[in-house]
Amino acid sequence: MLGLNASASPALHEITWTDLAPPMQSLLGARGIDHASFGAYVADVRRRDRERVRDGDLDHLMYYALQSSAFTNLPPIEPATSAKAFAQHATIPPPVQDRFTALTSALRDRAHDARLSYFREIVERERASGTPLPRLLSEQYARAMRSLYEKEFAAAGDAYQRRGLSTDTSVEAGYVVYLGLAALHALEPDRRVRRVLVVGPGLDLAPRTGLVDVGDPQSYQPFAIIDALVGLGLADRAALRVRALDINPRVTDWMTRAHGTRPRLSLISSIAERDGVRFTADYREYFAAVGRSVGVEQRLARAAAGHLSKSIQVSAGVTDAIDATTADIVVDRLDERFDLAIITNVFPYLSDRDLLLAITNIVAMIAPGGVLLHNESRPLVAEASHALGLPLIHSRSAVIATVEGAKSPLYDAVWLHRVP
Repeated sequence: MLGLNASASPALHEITWTDLAPPMQSLLGARGIDHASFGAYVADVRRRDRERVRDGDLDHLMYYALQSSAFTNLPPIEPATSAKAFAQHATIPPPVQDRFTALTSALRDRAHDARLSYFREIVERERASGTPLPRLLSEQYARAMRSLYEKEFAAAGDAYQRRGLSTDTSVEAGYVVYLGLAALHALEPDRRVRRVLVVGPGLDLAPRTGLVDVGDPQSYQPFAIIDALVGLGLADRAALRVRALDINPRVTDWMTRAHGTRPRLSLISSIAERDGVRFTADYREYFAAVGRSVGVEQRLARAAAGHLSKSIQVSAGVTDAIDATTADIVVDRLDERFDLAIITNVFPYLSDRDLLLAITNIVAMIAPGGVLLHNESRPLVAEASHALGLPLIHSRSAVIATVEGAKSPLYDAVWLHRVP
């Protein structure tokens, strides 16, 4: 059996100015934060991030409304295309309104659909103040499309840092983590990992593009990490513990409910092979192997055209190795130490000041000699790592797919730092 029974979360501590090493205090000071203003800044982060979690939930509601085939036979609408049209005309197009009408009927129907149930809860929370559903959908469509337009078409470098906090997660993120862990094992074949921190594992409610309505919402990054660590020989199944930390309680609630169960994970590539897009042989090899150390592979009941897909029936006991805590990594840290901390696709949502605080909190939770793995290319990460005395032990890129006629392939990158 993998792990023990679910344990209570360790104590959470809010970051203070004295938690910051002097070099980090200097980096923050250069960005307008000092000892006197620090407490007010932390309080503002909490308020702002609560709003961003709410906005993220409502962004997913809009992406679901535009793309899902679960509640209507109407053609899906690409969110980015819809955002561009809204920016030009400032009105809700009839096809969007038709989808809102269909979604309204589905929300009232109460038929069981796990993904729709998440959005029903979000809608009911928002309507508790008495907001009529048509008004809610219209207002959130306008907000979400403005935000998406800014990201996709306005070339605003900090657009991610102002938009809602997404719960998006993908198999591709697991690939870059796997490559980083494989490099770690090659560099340090005697290293063994017992305790892992995963920051922002996410929940696949509805991505902003390419929604595939197959399977229930799920969080699979912790399973992919266990699979990689065990498969590479970096960890022993019986001794491994994973702590998932996410700001969105929907993510941690999913993991808590999964304890003692054997979830069936629907693994679907977020990228599809079409229009000149071709997966690399290495990524295909990873996708074919992922999941073998945590469960049994099965055929996915309904395939998605062009996507790599399969199902994994998770083995008994695996979920008991995963504990979850709801916390804001920018201002919170756990009273717990880990051999390995993994954070992917979270740092882009953070301003420079928030990024410095998040790195400080993460490093404080890594035991001496432990490793930080991330995929953030912003130079400030390297600057902060140097300030904290974290040597870079490896970095590499990961090509996922080639695109005919494009200047560059679809790729990611990974960095590993050792904590002294």
